[in-house]
Amino acid sequence: MRSYIKALIFDLDGTLADTIPAISEAVNMTLEKLVFPCRTEAEIRGYIGRGPRHLITEALPITARDEDTVNRALALYDKTYAQTYMHTDSLYAGLEEVILELSKYYKIAVLSNKQDAYVKALVRQLLPEGICELAMGSLDGVPAKPEATVAHRLADALGVNPHDCVLIGDSDIDILTAQNAEFDVISVSWGYASKTKLLLHGADTIVNSPEELLEYFK
Repeated sequence: MRSYIKALIFDLDGTLADTIPAISEAVNMTLEKLVFPCRTEAEIRGYIGRGPRHLITEALPITARDEDTVNRALALYDKTYAQTYMHTDSLYAGLEEVILELSKYYKIAVLSNKQDAYVKALVRQLLPEGICELAMGSLDGVPAKPEATVAHRLADALGVNPHDCVLIGDSDIDILTAQNAEFDVISVSWGYASKTKLLLHGADTIVNSPEELLEYFK
């Protein structure tokens, strides 16, 4: 194991689990209630990663992105996603066994731009009890990823230095977050961004399966 690493910090959407179906369900329920056209899962996949406000703004028609409409849609989405988010009920195949093994040697945490309450509830549903030491999501007034603020808060709460952390994620946002927070970063290819996109945004290490992730840290 890599003794200089103390904490492995996982992104959630597209890294631990495929959350797109539950997100898409809530987004389209929101759009329908506002009498706007629905979006495809492929479209919604391109909107996630920068938090719920960005997601909802992009999902709205271009002509309906004024502040009042965005705020109204976001409030409605928050209520709607509360009904659908727990429909994400399993990790990607093979990840549970890998994380259980890694937790013997490293602190395990989750850092997401999804709403904080939903991140915590999903982690409780998806991961065996006691495996994840800390899960943090989007909080009002706290800059989200790729800003370093929430990443540094998480590291402080874990009692580790930024240089002791590895962020494991599937997007360019995770790469930028790691750079800003001075974390190491591992990119995974099974999520929502292509390998080409990851490489274009500076990915140094890409793993293609949970088994490869485990091998990297052995």
